[in-house]
Amino acid sequence: MQRQAMISSKIKFIGYYPLEKILEIGFVNSSTFQYVGVPESIYNSFLTVQSKGRFFDGVIKGKFLCRKTG
Repeated sequence: MQRQAMISSKIKFIGYYPLEKILEIGFVNSSTFQYVGVPESIYNSFLTVQSKGRFFDGVIKGKFLCRKTG
């Protein structure tokens, strides 16, 4: 998994494990979460949207099982 740095006031980086369909998000407050069952198409969209925080809030947050990893 390669992490991609984000230009965002909320999100520091994102990474994706395609075989496991796990999206990893590092937040600017230093916490890191993994979201399980995320389709690769959502990860690819996340990379290209202008507002990372709005995309996270509308498409990911509360919609996938998550676990704090850091």
